[in-house]
This record gives sequence, C-alpha cells and structure tokens, in this order.
Amino acid sequence: MSRLAGMSLLAGVLLIAACNLRQAPAPSPTLSQDQVIATAVEATSQAMPAAPTDTPKPPEVATPTFPPPTPTLTAVPSATPLPCNKAEFVTDVTVPDGADFQVFDTFTKTWRLRNVGTCTWTTGYRVVFDRGDQMLAPDSVALGSSVPPGSTIDVSVPMEAPGTPGTYKGYWKLRDAGGVLFGVGAAGTVAFWVEIDSISSLPPGPNFDVTFQNMHTCGGLQYSTFWVGDSGGTSFESAQIEVKDLDTSVVLYGPLHSNTPFLGTANDCPPGATSIGPGSVYFIAVSIGASPPHGHDARLTLKLCTADNLGGDCVTKTLEFVLP
Repeated sequence: MSRLAGMSLLAGVLLIAACNLRQAPAPSPTLSQDQVIATAVEATSQAMPAAPTDTPKPPEVATPTFPPPTPTLTAVPSATPLPCNKAEFVTDVTVPDGADFQVFDTFTKTWRLRNVGTCTWTTGYRVVFDRGDQMLAPDSVALGSSVPPGSTIDVSVPMEAPGTPGTYKGYWKLRDAGGVLFGVGAAGTVAFWVEIDSISSLPPGPNFDVTFQNMHTCGGLQYSTFWVGDSGGTSFESAQIEVKDLDTSVVLYGPLHSNTPFLGTANDCPPGATSIGPGSVYFIAVSIGASPPHGHDARLTLKLCTADNLGGDCVTKTLEFVLP
C-alpha cells in the first residue's frame, strides 16, 4: 500500500470515531446519598445569605416620664359635738309597758336613765310631765342627786290608775335648772313614757268610796272637800250631804241635796257636774262657815242616788274626820 493510501485510511477511521462520539455521550457518574445531601446543603448555602454571628439589638425606645398624679383629698366630716343635756333610756325598773292595775290603785313608775351629754345633772334638774295621761302624778319630781356624764340614775314618779278602765300612756321629759326641756333619742328631744292598763272588777250594783280631802275657801267661806269614787257598776245622779260637829253636836251643813254636786278638782267651788260614772273620781265640797271649829271631830253623812232628786237606787255612807 502506498503512503498516500495509508493516510487516507487513517483519516477515514478518525472521521468515523468522531461521529460515534457525538451520537453516544458518556454516561454521568452515579452520586452516592451522602454526596446528594452534601450537594443540596451546598446549594442552599449558596442561595441564602449567611446568618450574622451576632443578632443586632432593637433600637431603644425612650419611656415617657409623666408627673405623679395630684392626690385627691377627701374631707373627713368632723364628729358632731355632744349636747350639754341628753339622756339615754336604759330600762324600766318598775311598771313595764302594759302592766295591769285595778282602778284607783296607786303605783310608782321608775325609769333608769343615763347621762350621755356633757353637763352634770344637778339636783336642780327635774323629771316633768310632758303630755298624754298624767294619772294623778305631780307635774314634776326632783332627781334627788347629781348625775355626772356617763352615769345612770333611777327616776321615780308616783301615779294612780284612772277610775275608768282602759289603756293609759303618759310622756315625760327632763328639765334642767334653767327650764330647758330635753329627753332621749338621737337628738335628745324624745320623751320617755309609762303605759298601763286600768282594769276593773267592780260589782254590778251602785257603790262608792269617800275620804276627806282638804279645806279651801269659796266666796269668803270655808269649804270641806271630799274625794268620791264610784266603785260600783252604775252612775250616780244626785247627792244628799250633812256635816256635823261631833264635839258640840252642831250641824255645820245640811242635810241638803243637789243634782250638780260633783266637782272636777279638790279646789273647785259648787255647783259642778250632774253625774258620776262607774270608775270615775270626783269631789264634793260643802260650806261649814267662815270660822269653822278647827281641830274638832266631825262626821260626814253622804247619800248618793242613781237618779235626780234622790231617786232611783241610793247608797249612804258616813265618814268621820278632823276639821283642820
């Protein structure tokens, strides 16, 4: 073979090899699992910026400073000053509310009071009737002893159950030496009281009780006065009266009768009321002259009748007494 032919053959072989190389590329190398993970981590690291080693602190925000709030002042009310005179009711020592008494029975009501004022109650202070039913009690009674603030005292008043059955209530207060009234309660102006039930077991027929009361003057003459209580179950409408001096056997009055003999008080002068009812108390007064025999024993003969002019049923009683 010639040199030229050999070179032509070599060129053809190289051309065929080059064509085969383009048609079948060499296979890619197979990667292991660790190589794949490493490749993914490297790709992620390249895609994301690297985190800074120190996290920057957020900028500081200045906290505003406010002035302290102005305190609110609450006014504290001052204590109400205690009055000079003020009482406090403690208890009923005697006669609780609603106590029963027979008509004409006498009793003593006693209250226990505390001095809650600032002034001492002196012996010039008194317990005084204020209103309601007085029940023949005196208008006022002295305390009897001094009572400094904070101390207690028992104050007592004598009374009598009224002659007409029913419920009776009387109100009382204290009075200082200057005449100022005061009592109990928040303001020291409330009255304290006594309340009773006057009851009767009187017989159904006519009856009465009589006692000597006093001597007083009417029209320049001396009058003998007698307390009369209807203790029966009927009214009296008329009276016959006689007064006799037992030392001289001289008749000082009567016997005379009257349809209006009944007086309201022991110092009234005749004439008076026309009748006296069951349980009622009245007075009868008769003249015994300008100069009665003082100190002499005397006798009253009193006849009361249930009708005028000594009519109806009559009851007669006698009473011996001393002319004052």
